[in-house]
Amino acid sequence: MNQPLESWAANFGGHWTIIKLDILKHYLDFYTTALKDNSFKLMYVDAFAGAGSISLRVTDDEARAFIDGSAKLAIDIKDKTFDRLIFVEEDSARHAQLFELRKNNQGRDIQLHKSDANRFLRNLREDWKEWRGVLFLDPFATEVEWATIEKVAAFNALDTWILFPVSAVTRILPKSGNPDDISPSWAAKLTRIFGDESWRNLYYVDPQQSFFGEGSHKRDPGTAGISQLYKNKLKQLFEHRFMETSKTFANSRNSPLFEFVFCVGNEAGIGPAKRIAQHILNAEG
Repeated sequence: MNQPLESWAANFGGHWTIIKLDILKHYLDFYTTALKDNSFKLMYVDAFAGAGSISLRVTDDEARAFIDGSAKLAIDIKDKTFDRLIFVEEDSARHAQLFELRKNNQGRDIQLHKSDANRFLRNLREDWKEWRGVLFLDPFATEVEWATIEKVAAFNALDTWILFPVSAVTRILPKSGNPDDISPSWAAKLTRIFGDESWRNLYYVDPQQSFFGEGSHKRDPGTAGISQLYKNKLKQLFEHRFMETSKTFANSRNSPLFEFVFCVGNEAGIGPAKRIAQHILNAEG
């Protein structure tokens, strides 16, 4: 399921990638400015940091452009810089490029971790009475596990942007309409993504067929139910810290690829964090 960065960008990158990064940049600007006179130390955690730049296809004839990735955008926040930046990247080539990025920003507290993002976040230990920050979860596919989301929610410290890969999840779900028509490995992956077998609730028995005998299973062919299921679980976990408003990113054929979702780190920041996050999402159309 994982793809090299170049392949991923060629297949999925485009205008929506620029919008996603623009949303993140504006939020980081707001966040650091809002807390610059606060006693907290500020950190930025990029759990799928990539290489520091992104290659995008900008025209149908394969013309390409390079733009700053999330790691570089976070480093360049100026009004109040982050006290610590943590970049997690498991791929050796991309990790090496991040090393160069850190070398070009000597004097900053930039930590690089060549690690699985789930394992790193579940083992992250900080004094959360001292630190606040922003976490960006931008996986290449379906890597983010629900146990990791639970751990992050328990920090009560990191405002979290999650790019949920609805299209990738759709490709895993059985197309037959029966949730049992799936290999054990794919079923296990879905359970890791959602934290339980709630994904089976996406399927239902056709009532017309049930009237005449044994019912046949069906699933709404769209992606809205998949996104809503994940958002419902986030709401149960984060409670009032979850923001209902999210943004759908689609490809050139208007098929949904991702849902961009926001959760507040600490309850004390719910009001201002949600207001600015919603304002940024609305401004991006």
